[in-house]
Amino acid sequence: MNVEHHLQADTLAAYAAGSLPAAMALVVTCHTEVCASCRSELRRAEALGGHMLERLPLQPVSASARDAMLALLDSQPEPAAAPARPAPSAQQSAVKGGIFMPNALKNLLQADSYEQLRWRKLAPGIEKLELPLSEGRSFMLRIAEGKSMPVHTHKSSELTLIMQGGYSDALGDFNVGDIADLDGSVEHQPVAFADEPCICLAGMDGGLRFRALIPTLLKPFTRL
Repeated sequence: MNVEHHLQADTLAAYAAGSLPAAMALVVTCHTEVCASCRSELRRAEALGGHMLERLPLQPVSASARDAMLALLDSQPEPAAAPARPAPSAQQSAVKGGIFMPNALKNLLQADSYEQLRWRKLAPGIEKLELPLSEGRSFMLRIAEGKSMPVHTHKSSELTLIMQGGYSDALGDFNVGDIADLDGSVEHQPVAFADEPCICLAGMDGGLRFRALIPTLLKPFTRL
């Protein structure tokens, strides 16, 4: 798969440091399943973070603080085993017939196909599925062939991963596997390609700002 749009370096650094909201971290996890370039950059960010920690000066800790920390650790439940990173062959097998179904999303939704999901209609040709994540906002959109989203910008940061079809906007063409890593400085209007529906996964730490009046008035109902 030829991925042309990648994650920003600061997004990868925040993901490596564990500081991204869960909604955005999910999108990064899904994108790195299929993008070798971003997986490589992520490993660099993780290595750099580890190197920086090693260089931090050691600070003395009082006996009372140490005892309190040990007591806190003893009171915590055993952590669940971390899922193994999929092998390259498994990552590629998630892309079938031009449709990308990330393993992380399969596990979250307990579904093997987008047709199994309960989409909610927002407008003619646009459907939405909210995802059950507590940090930030995460949802999927299914946009019919040739349909467009309203012109909008973002209150803060947004990640959007293409999983079927694709769209075009002021930033170019986005195909399966591509990711849009945007902030509030970008205004755009994604238009789905004419040959098949566009399915994308979005994660953000804010909401959208619409230029037109009607989408703005409908925002409380669409939760965009």
